[in-house]
Amino acid sequence: MTMTRDDAQVLFHVVGMADTNLLPRLLDHFCLRDVVPERVSAERHGEEMRVTIAVRRDDCPEWEMVARKLGQIFVVRSVLASVAEPALQSAAG
Repeated sequence: MTMTRDDAQVLFHVVGMADTNLLPRLLDHFCLRDVVPERVSAERHGEEMRVTIAVRRDDCPEWEMVARKLGQIFVVRSVLASVAEPALQSAAG
């Protein structure tokens, strides 16, 4: 299988308050753009939640704006968004 740069993912790492509305509020920004995340993980640590949302970069070209919008949610403390480039592999072999 050949992996290309089109397979790059954007990872949104969010730290927020452990609130019942945190996950729906985060995912709403992707729903509005008709983007289905590749992966969502969430862990509670006391009064804090740590959430990672992975989407294909091609599915969400405005990912930087989405990161800013996530940071504006009142129960969010911080957002870090980064592009994870896949390791390019050859189909030979």
